Amino acid sequence: MDWPPPGWVITFGMFDLQRGRARFIGIGIVDGHPEPHPHLNQYRLPVRPLGPEHRPVPDWVALSDIIDAVPPPGW
Repeated sequence: MDWPPPGWVITFGMFDLQRGRARFIGIGIVDGHPEPHPHLNQYRLPVRPLGPEHRPVPDWVALSDIIDAVPPPGW
């Protein structure tokens, strides 16, 4: 999978490696292009919530966190 472009809706999961299970499953909108992580040797993708009434999301996700990506309506 390639990085989804800005404006796409993504579903993602973030995992707790110590417990070996998902700790957060969310949905958000890609809010920019991939950028290098400041401390790790990997890239990250900025994400924002779908809207003010939706659940908050992390500031970014890794490519391995993304479950699915859907283009915006009218794409």
